[in-house]
Amino acid sequence: MITRIAMILLAAAALCRAETVTEKKPAFDWGGDIRLRQVYFDNIPTGLAPETRGGINSFRRYRTRLWGEYTANDEWYVYGRLCNEFYDYDDGVNSWSAPDELIIDNLFVDYTPPGDWAFRIGRQDLVYGTGKVILDGTPKDGSRTIYFNAAKATYSGLADTTVDFLGMYTHAEDPLAIHDQDRDLTGPTGLPSDGHEAGAGYYLRNTRFERMPFEQYYLWKDENPGRQFRAWAGDLDFGRDDFHTLGFRVMPRFSETLVGNLEVAGQAGQDHRGYMIDSRLGYEGRGFGKPRAGLGWYALSGNDPATDENEGWDPVFSRWPQYSELYVYGFDFDGPGRWSNVQMPYVDFSIAPAKCYSASLLLGYLWAMEEDGPAGAGTGDERGLLATWLNRFTLGENIAREGDRLDGHLLLELFEPGDYYTDPQQDHTAVFARLELSYRF
Repeated sequence: MITRIAMILLAAAALCRAETVTEKKPAFDWGGDIRLRQVYFDNIPTGLAPETRGGINSFRRYRTRLWGEYTANDEWYVYGRLCNEFYDYDDGVNSWSAPDELIIDNLFVDYTPPGDWAFRIGRQDLVYGTGKVILDGTPKDGSRTIYFNAAKATYSGLADTTVDFLGMYTHAEDPLAIHDQDRDLTGPTGLPSDGHEAGAGYYLRNTRFERMPFEQYYLWKDENPGRQFRAWAGDLDFGRDDFHTLGFRVMPRFSETLVGNLEVAGQAGQDHRGYMIDSRLGYEGRGFGKPRAGLGWYALSGNDPATDENEGWDPVFSRWPQYSELYVYGFDFDGPGRWSNVQMPYVDFSIAPAKCYSASLLLGYLWAMEEDGPAGAGTGDERGLLATWLNRFTLGENIAREGDRLDGHLLLELFEPGDYYTDPQQDHTAVFARLELSYRF
């Protein structure tokens, strides 16, 4: 099947090139990437069980993507991308073992007429700011895809300002998947569901003040989880939730080397209140290796069990690893990637001593805003100590064709659980390791 798809794309490429004879400025391009990952983790604590996903997990991920784009003229542009990913576990068959599921990862049309407006409609990636509110529209398939089924209108008629108006709707199961494996992409828990997520709002960026650019946004989100399928106890019907998020982000540059970031957002809905603060003060060196260091604080409100309201932060469209590939698994009991009820002061450092290598380190301590951990309510608020070390490297460029490259990374993370967790959980250090090779062409 993948061979047939590739032949179709190549035929389309030939057709588009043939059209260059008759059209003024047509342009077709294509490419792809192949990503291989080896992942290992163990002893990651969660609220449901002593260790998430049964303790030791060791598996390989194989993802391939093929994309094509066509620029008809200055006003019209089309982009499409196909994606396939499957896993291979050390202990045998798993729910991601099917190698022939094919996903339309992106498929959108751009229309840019003369004037101050531009439009994009279709399946597209949406990434804003540092990804604390909008980044991942399909959180339950990991990093395979992050798309939204969305429409975006961009207005640039104000000086030094752009405003994106957004509308999105994503069903839990992808109706466009080929050899569909009935995957739930958006559900609130680890159980399969048949619901959807929808949203609308705007995102404003302003660069009038060179040393103080800022962003401001508003989002309405409708979470309709539908039914949660439980083979052992029947189906569960979860309540529908819709809420509003209003926030801003400023990125001051105090000097050539001293920079900052501050993002603050609040949420309100029926019986729902929450807040988020993401702040960092950073140093950007100009010498050897361009060293960077930072001091930050990340805080997400938690739900107070003593009230009738939900005061916990809802991550909106940002259910992804954020600061830690290890600790995101710790939210499995609350829902995959559902960051909430946590604050983390941290320090970070990065350096690139060579063109082909860089290293980034982070050391943070996590607390719970509300004491609701598996150790029992009121027993402790110290989630624990987190350390991450990311090594990025480039192995080659222009290997088989101009512009291609072979990159990789080695990520190591450790987490020492605190008194938020049970005594047995505190006795084991959680570990996460990942080796990746990625070839782009």
